[in-house]
Amino acid sequence: MTTRRTSRRKSNANTTFPFTEIGAILQNILYQLVRKDTRYGNRLLSEANFGFVFGEQLILEYDFIRHCIDNKIESMVLIDSYVKKNEIRLNTFEYLLRSSEETLKDQLLTSAFVDKLFQDYISDFREFNIQFSKIDLEFLAFRRSYPIRLECISLFNTALMLKSNAPRVFTELVMYARRHFLIKQELDSLRRGRLSNKESTALLLFGIILESNEEDLIHVMMQEGAPAVLTQLMREHPSLGRKFPILAAFTSPF
Repeated sequence: MTTRRTSRRKSNANTTFPFTEIGAILQNILYQLVRKDTRYGNRLLSEANFGFVFGEQLILEYDFIRHCIDNKIESMVLIDSYVKKNEIRLNTFEYLLRSSEETLKDQLLTSAFVDKLFQDYISDFREFNIQFSKIDLEFLAFRRSYPIRLECISLFNTALMLKSNAPRVFTELVMYARRHFLIKQELDSLRRGRLSNKESTALLLFGIILESNEEDLIHVMMQEGAPAVLTQLMREHPSLGRKFPILAAFTSPF
């Protein structure tokens, strides 16, 4: 029964969006080329303007996820390919930043993605809403999550960690984060006094910034009053100190 239902679901998804699984295969091939970081492979990717294409592809992917969530068709379309494509996107971004081919990173910055990352996607709280009975085991961790926001936080974390590998990408991301008042917006969400899963993602983001020890962003946190906001939360919710030890260390002097 379960096998028939899964087969029928895949058939419906492929009829409506026939290139979903093929797209995942093609994306994985390109990821493998980026990961191998060979002179010939890098030349092919650079001549194909892959850095720019990848950035634009991320925009299409996130807009497609939005379309599926807004139209409540996640279980029909996304459930069979999302986990794999999520992994491919994150890994491709990481190894593109690690690549010895600098033109790929410069190409990425010519796409509209970095701007949209902070203007739009990182504050997208759309969440999957799929019946438990329809969920495959590998998808379980993503149920009731904010897929676009959490993936963008992961991309931001990768750029912070790989600052030495891709300094221009790092500089651009920090610039756009400041331009779109990322830290102010995150702190404003915490000032409302609630502490749901939504607010916990803001704490995750601040933990990532503190772990990176990026002085510019930490300075903005200080300017926007992060110590007072986070200290108050730590007092009201002592368990946060165990969950986010870096935040506990940051607030301890205050």
